[in-house]
Amino acid sequence: MATVSFRDATRIYPGTERPAVDRLNIEIKDGEFLVLVGPSGCGKSTSLRMLAGLEPVDKGAIFIGDRDVT
Repeated sequence: MATVSFRDATRIYPGTERPAVDRLNIEIKDGEFLVLVGPSGCGKSTSLRMLAGLEPVDKGAIFIGDRDVT
């Protein structure tokens, strides 16, 4: 396992002005358990899709350990 870091990760869907995820900064340490909680439309699924590589990151970066997986 490794640390997962979102560094100012932003996702703006085409045709919209408002970001779905706006400058997300979070560090999840190796072995740490994290739950994303929030109302519908706040960017939980989009953040996870960015981490999985299913959504592009428009600004910022995502790291797994020392590797940039953006």
